[in-house]
Amino acid sequence: MSELLLLRVLLLLSIIIAPLGTRAWVQPPRVWVRAYVAAVIAVALGLFLPVAALCVLWVCFCIVNAIVLLGPSMRGGDRVQNLRTPGTLVMFVPLVFSFIAATWLVGGANDLRILGYGPFFSYYAALHGNVLGWGFVGAIAASAKRAGSHRRIYLALVFVCLASFLMIAFGIDGLAVIKPIGVTGLTLALPLALVVFIVEARGQSRRAALAATLSLVALTVTMVLAWQNELGVAPGPVLGVRSLVAVHGVVNTLIVVPAFMLATRWLGDDVR
Repeated sequence: MSELLLLRVLLLLSIIIAPLGTRAWVQPPRVWVRAYVAAVIAVALGLFLPVAALCVLWVCFCIVNAIVLLGPSMRGGDRVQNLRTPGTLVMFVPLVFSFIAATWLVGGANDLRILGYGPFFSYYAALHGNVLGWGFVGAIAASAKRAGSHRRIYLALVFVCLASFLMIAFGIDGLAVIKPIGVTGLTLALPLALVVFIVEARGQSRRAALAATLSLVALTVTMVLAWQNELGVAPGPVLGVRSLVAVHGVVNTLIVVPAFMLATRWLGDDVR
């Protein structure tokens, strides 16, 4: 399997997985489900057939998703004040990541050379936006929205993650000195979020605690690999594909984020 093909497969999987975290916020209406299914099919066709323009429909779905999530906050009372509440503000972060990832998806599939980057980098950016941004940080944000003694910690970690992602992005595109700061921020914030979650879930939901523990173990593996890559000592290719994609990308997409998203949903179900 070529690296580009694996990236496309992982990107499609991330597109399927990341939006499912929406159910931690609201019960999606039928229009959301229909738009989601149609957009996933469009992206699959756009990524693997010569109809890349169809990927634009994913941007349309992201708009629908934002309307569904923010809709309750826009009804009744002081709408501006409703949007300023911590529980709503934190919701904007995964939405920001969803639009960033969608932009890079469209750019990569259609070779638009956004900021001068081709399909490989565009797919890397889209994958990180979906997996770690929309999926993982979205799960932290959902935990922050849930009332509890750890709410302020989750809130802080969401914005630390956002700042760290931005530093990595700007570091890659020119300000190299801030990239290690961003990588360090994520190295600390992501595992800490899982540790806090495990402490919270222990005694309330055994299955949620176990899923979060699995996510933490897998995340530790991918973090070690990421730092090895930063230091220039990453392992060699796996089946002809760079280890950062073949291991880091696969484990984060298929284990780290789905396990944490499940843990978040299970804890919410079990404490009701």
